[in-house]
Amino acid sequence: MITLKYRLYCIILVVVTVFSCSNAYKLQKTAPIQYSRAYFQNWTSAISIGSSGYNFHIANLTPANNVVIDSVFFRQLKGRLVPAKGKYVCQLVKRDPISKGHALKTIKDFPFEISNRACVISYREDGETKYFKIDDVIENEGIYYKNGPLEMQ
Repeated sequence: MITLKYRLYCIILVVVTVFSCSNAYKLQKTAPIQYSRAYFQNWTSAISIGSSGYNFHIANLTPANNVVIDSVFFRQLKGRLVPAKGKYVCQLVKRDPISKGHALKTIKDFPFEISNRACVISYREDGETKYFKIDDVIENEGIYYKNGPLEMQ
């Protein structure tokens, strides 16, 4: 009899855990965020440096008063969005420079199933982290940095 109660308890615990974890990255249907466009540029550096990644931009991003913009998830990468001249930007490094081991920086267990033209923005609203998907990310012409991207120079 004790083993039956124990098994039932274990099953309930597993079900509760699965349902609570599945909501950890729930996408919001609408978000208290307005923007005009999201775009990115693929960048590469010289072979001697060996790094590559994306410059990610969200133009005219305006969050509501109680919202703090946090990060972007894009092409198996995550980076912090920072305000800069009327937009939010992030440099996503896909591969470290050769001097830092040349490691691939993609997230193995990426939390979202999105296309290559979509991203997910994480933001905090009243202290709670929420996620919003942008489907129409535009690709601009790539950039070649002879001496590495600007932050590395």
